[in-house]
Amino acid sequence: MTTAVLQSNSATKSRYLSAPYLGLLALAWVVLEKMVAHIYLVTLIYAGIPSVIAYSVAFVIGLFGLVLVWKGLEQNEVRGTWMGFVGGSLIWVFWFEMYLHFIGTENNFALAMTESGPAYLMKDDLAALFSGDTSVPRPYFMGAHLFLQSSTLFCFMLMIYMGLSKDIRCRLILWVRKLFGLRPGKPTSGYKPQYARVAATELFFVNWFMYTLMLAVNDERILGLHHPVNYAAFALVAVWSAIIITKQMKQKEAGLAIRYAIAVGGVFWYLPEQAVLWELFREPWVYYTDFPLTTAGILLGYFGLMYLFWKVPVNPQTGKSI
Repeated sequence: MTTAVLQSNSATKSRYLSAPYLGLLALAWVVLEKMVAHIYLVTLIYAGIPSVIAYSVAFVIGLFGLVLVWKGLEQNEVRGTWMGFVGGSLIWVFWFEMYLHFIGTENNFALAMTESGPAYLMKDDLAALFSGDTSVPRPYFMGAHLFLQSSTLFCFMLMIYMGLSKDIRCRLILWVRKLFGLRPGKPTSGYKPQYARVAATELFFVNWFMYTLMLAVNDERILGLHHPVNYAAFALVAVWSAIIITKQMKQKEAGLAIRYAIAVGGVFWYLPEQAVLWELFREPWVYYTDFPLTTAGILLGYFGLMYLFWKVPVNPQTGKSI
């Protein structure tokens, strides 16, 4: 690439991909992806699609996500991050989320609050509830939630294991190391990350961690929906979100901006999800037939930003955005 072309691309970037706009656009893309993911799931689970077809579609799309991540391993930093994020999100939604739904449906039990405390509802109870029996208490966790909550220990074990790697550059892990004075060793000299794998792995663990945190504070056996600690946790996550959004706005390179936004968006998303549980608003991305214009805006915004970041000019020598 000639110097003139590089300068031209740099000028183009300065108009729409410079701080703070670059970081905000990346964050908007990540947040919109979570809305679109809900649209996918609601359609597959509640739109009346036969379960065999729904799970088959989920398997194929999840497999496509895996192929995207695999193909992204040899790409430059921007394209690799793009493919890791998009592929990882497809794997998460269509394999992880739909698998939990499958397991929860096949092992249909839930948790509800009764006069004597939390109790399990079995298949017969749920069948009666869905048939209109008002004597059956409404569950606060369905089977998929319980299976996801049971994975909390594995999430933390794997995060600790990842933290032992001297080449991990996750900001949270680096902060924990600094806080406790942990030094696993100097990073490998000349080590070049596979950005697609990094982006996909980050998406998995951020989603997983924030899910388990939300399940813990809303579990009536631990805290509960309206426990004071639950409100305090919401406030702390809000402060945490504000701090990292400020840092997100300082990002100047597209690949890093997307990867950092994956974490920022994952933390921030806790807030609207918890607000929904407190019945403060209805999600347009879940009840999308009631909000057609909003839904159309979500889809256009997501795919528009997907295209924008795919077309970001890249320096062929560094693999980074120009």
